[in-house]
Amino acid sequence: MKNLIKFLSFIFYSTSVFFFPNNIYTIFFLIINSILMIILRKNIRNIINKTFKIFPFILFTFVINCFMDDIINAFWIGGKLIIVCNATIIYAITTTTASIAETVKLLCSPLKIFKINTDEIKIMVCISLSMFPILRKDLYEIKEACISRGMKFNIKNTKNILSKYCLSIIKRVNYIEEALIAKGYENS
Repeated sequence: MKNLIKFLSFIFYSTSVFFFPNNIYTIFFLIINSILMIILRKNIRNIINKTFKIFPFILFTFVINCFMDDIINAFWIGGKLIIVCNATIIYAITTTTASIAETVKLLCSPLKIFKINTDEIKIMVCISLSMFPILRKDLYEIKEACISRGMKFNIKNTKNILSKYCLSIIKRVNYIEEALIAKGYENS
């Protein structure tokens, strides 16, 4: 139940950032994020670095908003995106994959009325979230292999890169399927 409250609080917090007007409230949310980082005693430099890794997306959104709206609102939207991305990183650092999967299972519990097995949903969420770091590592290894062979990692070589990446994903899925079957989990 604690994880569910934490998840719902995170969702409420991150969506409310965009519903408040562009003024002192945005600064208030920034202060809340700073206090959260200090209270939770997480590596603040690590959180800030991870936030700036998302900066190209924020910059892209800022540029689009400059064309669609005025530059002042674009700055406010960019600031709000930084706040939400920072809050998401804080949530991700303080929450395990298993607790997120358990939270999703709790949120899906009304689906039991329709005879949907929420344990299967929990397993799918857990596997999905666990795969992101593995897939990122695979992509990095493919990139390094291409560079070592003198191949550039660009749009022209997308077919070769994606074929290797998709093959890697299919192999991983087969390994996971075999492991689940070996542990006695079969879809009935």
